[in-house]
Amino acid sequence: MEFKSVTKKYGDVVAVDNLNLSIPRGKITVFVGPSGCGKTTSLRMINRMVEHTSGEILVNGEPNTAQEPHKLRRSMGYVLQQAGLMPHRTIVDNIATVPRLNGTSAKSARTEALQLMETVGLDTSLAKRYPAQLSGGQAQRVGVARALASNSSILLMDEPFSAVDPVVRQDLQKELLRLQSELQRTIIFVTHDIDEAVLLGDYVAVFAVGGRLAQFGTPEEILREPADDFVASFVGRDRGIRRLTFAGASDVKIHPLTSQNTPWQQWELKVEDGKPAGWIIDGRTIPGGSLFVEGGTLRDALDSVLSSPSGVGVAVDRNGKVLGLLKSEDVLAATEAERHRRYGVNA
Repeated sequence: MEFKSVTKKYGDVVAVDNLNLSIPRGKITVFVGPSGCGKTTSLRMINRMVEHTSGEILVNGEPNTAQEPHKLRRSMGYVLQQAGLMPHRTIVDNIATVPRLNGTSAKSARTEALQLMETVGLDTSLAKRYPAQLSGGQAQRVGVARALASNSSILLMDEPFSAVDPVVRQDLQKELLRLQSELQRTIIFVTHDIDEAVLLGDYVAVFAVGGRLAQFGTPEEILREPADDFVASFVGRDRGIRRLTFAGASDVKIHPLTSQNTPWQQWELKVEDGKPAGWIIDGRTIPGGSLFVEGGTLRDALDSVLSSPSGVGVAVDRNGKVLGLLKSEDVLAATEAERHRRYGVNA
């Protein structure tokens, strides 16, 4: 997919300004930026929900104006904020909408819809319910299933997770990454959240107010070398912490439980059924911090240490069983070593 000198104006107001951008096939490209920067307008110009004023948008090598808008839209998956489900249709019929419009029989479309429910982690017992009977997270999964039902290689996602609570949002993000690892679709994802962009994006396009593309690259490239002051400001002062997302923590030593004492207090990790259940100090049990899951990043390791009431992080395997402990000095030494590897300097 490619934007070639694309501009969108509303009267004298420029919403998107001379956008030139090539979107890699089979990857997640995230459009990120503040409100009013043109990221959603750019997304909607792809399927002609918004018509561009000038320039050209190529989809699979062909101008997107080469076919009628309704046919173009049916050829792509589209996920809206708050799902945009039809309230008078059951879940299975919501998912089957595009196949039915494209001429698939009701029986075949519903069979495929049930399969897609399982694909996105929805219990098929919900098939005959209506959107009002679902939670926010379930509704968004239905929206993703409906988009996948188009069988298109292209999936457009317009701030799909912004209306759900943080816990559900994290689950949906993980689900999207899982699906992408299996399906390898070309996904264009819009968000205003730089952390979400860094987490999900293979590539990130940072838009500035006025519809200007400020920078395009991998998340690591943007965090390491912001193109200008705007990008540096938008990414945030803590971009160094975010960069640790791309550094593995295999060099951080995991200490056995017998070495959990801190220099200033006596802490005991409470373990139940092999899993951490808080820290014991002076006869009290205090909830633990974030857990470092085996194979995680340096950012995960640092968060585990900093969020722990004892100052000692807890490492677990993928089943949540305790592996051992992380000490802050080891994590900090690993981050320093990563900096040296990245920049090849000692200062």
